[in-house]
Amino acid sequence: MSGEQTSRRGKVKIIYRPAKEIVILDYFQFSRDALDQMFARLIHSGMPVIAQWAEGLIFIYFPLTPDTNELMENYLRGRVFWSSVNFALMPKYSPSIKVGGLEIPVLDVSDHPILAEVARWLKKHARPDVKSQTGIIRGDQITQ
Repeated sequence: MSGEQTSRRGKVKIIYRPAKEIVILDYFQFSRDALDQMFARLIHSGMPVIAQWAEGLIFIYFPLTPDTNELMENYLRGRVFWSSVNFALMPKYSPSIKVGGLEIPVLDVSDHPILAEVARWLKKHARPDVKSQTGIIRGDQITQ
């Protein structure tokens, strides 16, 4: 799946051009409980939530919309910006998690080359256990 792929079977040319680079502006490691509660708050605020799972962790990312000329130019060159990624360790995959009566779907993205690579990167930077008052550690605190 690396590189550009095209299809001309029909009347429309289809071009698949995956991102070449993901720029994560900020990331946070949560305890599982704190991440579950964050998912519940997002759902209660009206935001749809689908979590991703790969490499023994569950995560959600927030991409920046390419709504400026600079972001659009980067986007077209394959450089995608995510404002943040929130994750927690979750060794075993489950198709959903339950939080306070809510069921949140979890997609296994282990076979997605980009999302699995992001998960590997996050796992490399993760702490084995998150011990803070809030159950959240910011990325620049994880690597200390």
